[in-house]
Amino acid sequence: MKTLWLHKYDRERLLVFCNGWGMDGAPFAPLAARDVDVMMCYNYTDLEVTEDLAALIGGYAEAHLLAWSMGVWAGQHLFSSMAEAFQRRIAVNGTLCPIHDRLGIPVEIFSSTLARFDESARLKFYRRMCRDRAVLDRFLAHQPERRIDDQRLELASLLDRTDCHAADTAIYTDIVVAEKDLVLPTANQKQFWQQRDIHLLDGYHFPFYGWRSWDDILLDRSLEGNR
Repeated sequence: MKTLWLHKYDRERLLVFCNGWGMDGAPFAPLAARDVDVMMCYNYTDLEVTEDLAALIGGYAEAHLLAWSMGVWAGQHLFSSMAEAFQRRIAVNGTLCPIHDRLGIPVEIFSSTLARFDESARLKFYRRMCRDRAVLDRFLAHQPERRIDDQRLELASLLDRTDCHAADTAIYTDIVVAEKDLVLPTANQKQFWQQRDIHLLDGYHFPFYGWRSWDDILLDRSLEGNR
């Protein structure tokens, strides 16, 4: 796993962002940060951590966790032992069974994506992720700068290593599900989180251009579930 500071101003508040598969910081360049430092976790080819995340989080007066897509599963593994260090733990368009026919991305779809992953397949994935033309155009103007073989390696590793955990073990306080997710099907997400209060978000798998800043995401009280 890799980490990268998207915004570092030595604020009192920290947001740890667990990104999705195949991503880096480029798609999130349009999001500003006013009163929060933002550290991103990404590239889950392995989950080895090279820095003391507990000490880093403890250095802030307030910390929050935002996990998206495959990052929901990764965040569960990375932070389950220190979940209480975060005031809020928000899961967006992800489950703890990320490769699963009923509770995640169907196995055959995931496997076929890996088998045929090239430039054309990558663009197709980005289209399914964004869907809305304006969102897609903006995303492609800031698309990840990772190589095809690097993304493929991460995909293969995830297919080999992802496990499945019950929803009642989840560390997340707030569950957000897009109403028209074509990557991790909305119905599968609802099935996984059926015992939890879910906030339905209008849009598709990649929702981030609906906010102007990371602060706005944290201030969006409509994303809060019943604790």
